[in-house]
Amino acid sequence: MKSFTYERAASPAAATAAFAKTKGARFIAGGTNLLDLMKLEIETPAHLIDVSRLSLDTIAPTPEGGLRIGAMVRNTDLAADARVRRNYGLVSRALVAGASGQLRNKA
Repeated sequence: MKSFTYERAASPAAATAAFAKTKGARFIAGGTNLLDLMKLEIETPAHLIDVSRLSLDTIAPTPEGGLRIGAMVRNTDLAADARVRRNYGLVSRALVAGASGQLRNKA
């Protein structure tokens, strides 16, 4: 694994600013996929921006009638959301079919 720098973002705006100013930056939240790729040197980010402690776990309606899905919404929560089940049934079914309950709760 190549060396990299790390920071924990204090807000979404700070995360975005750090990403914009740092070439080769990547966001990390749970990071298992990214870390695996880094170990194999498939991904070699120069800088990691940790967004795992930001409040990005909400599903909110948009003025246009859609849904804004936060980056940290667990697949299980998204699949079980009444609005998703009612208006985006295919998405809900795909999430349930895509992994076991244990993996959905982590993803």
